[in-house]
Amino acid sequence: MFKKTIIASSVLTVLASTAAVADNHGDDKYGYDVYGVIAVQVAHRDYETAKANDGVQVNNESRVGLRGHAKFDGLPSHTKFIWQIESGYADESFAGENGGEGYLGKRDTFIGFDSTEFGLIRVGRVLTPLYEVVDWPASNPGLGDIYDWGGIIGGNNFNDRQSDTVRWDSKELWSGFTLDLAAGAGQDRAGSTGSEEAGSNYYHGAAAHQNFKYGEGNWVQFDLAYEMNYDTQVSYVTTNKDSDDNYITETTFWDNTTYLAGVQGGHGPVGYFAQYRVAEADNNVGVDEEQNSYSVGLMYNFGADHKWQAKVAYAGNEDLKVNGVKQQDTGDDVWSTQLMYKIDSNAVVYARYRDVDAGNTFKDVDAKDGRWKTDSFSEASVGVEYYF
Repeated sequence: MFKKTIIASSVLTVLASTAAVADNHGDDKYGYDVYGVIAVQVAHRDYETAKANDGVQVNNESRVGLRGHAKFDGLPSHTKFIWQIESGYADESFAGENGGEGYLGKRDTFIGFDSTEFGLIRVGRVLTPLYEVVDWPASNPGLGDIYDWGGIIGGNNFNDRQSDTVRWDSKELWSGFTLDLAAGAGQDRAGSTGSEEAGSNYYHGAAAHQNFKYGEGNWVQFDLAYEMNYDTQVSYVTTNKDSDDNYITETTFWDNTTYLAGVQGGHGPVGYFAQYRVAEADNNVGVDEEQNSYSVGLMYNFGADHKWQAKVAYAGNEDLKVNGVKQQDTGDDVWSTQLMYKIDSNAVVYARYRDVDAGNTFKDVDAKDGRWKTDSFSEASVGVEYYF
């Protein structure tokens, strides 16, 4: 749920309140603050196939973090040292009776430098540049099952929040233009999967943003991004058996390239976004794949002080292509509508309905089972988000 759902005026108020907290825990040279969000959603789902999971779910994505800065004597006057440690969700859907992965360090956790001269450098666990624009605005409200972690292309088409990463966010290079660059270890980094190619499994990516402002409070931003992942290990059980009558596991290694182009903006009470993403992959046994995706959304703020917001959005994955051949009915789509009310400067409540239509999966050569994808389902939910 943490998808920046509060409109701009609320975000500014939240930032002001956290700055006040920081003042209470330091001075101009050293400082820190505690921040977080209480985010709880109660949803009712009806699944197409997994009927045992029908019913009410409570999705508790509440989390807490610590962040701070230090203006060390040895640093230039325009640069300060920064750090952050953020927990995971307290108890997300299907986390089990032992709760979710709410330990510190699960989300953005890094050290770095913030400079008015060269921008922001972070080292640790951060969002990749491409995923940052996938996550927001294009996966909200409730589009993530399809546009975020959906799709069935081989390998790893993009990371989301990735450890072992170095990321640079530029300051404004010219009027409205900023650039983000990142590189780091891939998902098979040493010790995590036992991959024979872990040493060459890495990624790099970038995003460029051009923002234009016009009139009174109106804006439009164009986004371009890419990410490349190398030597990602994928293993699957085949229908073949060895001499001991055990199923044989096949292991392949994939290179992935993903490109994205998008636009987002606001004109008066109306907000909008649109993205198109091209994902390509090839592996060490000569398989080439492609799966493209898209997401569009429209928002309308209304009522006294624009405290109400109506939002509708649609996203989809096109049919997977394998060696140039379209795999029929493997595409997916989702549509979602949401009504949100700002009950305070840093809190909202909302009601949402969405319908996820997942297409067929795809089986690799001799695979016993198809690649994983979500089941189709419809969902009605209500929720609250309070930022502190």
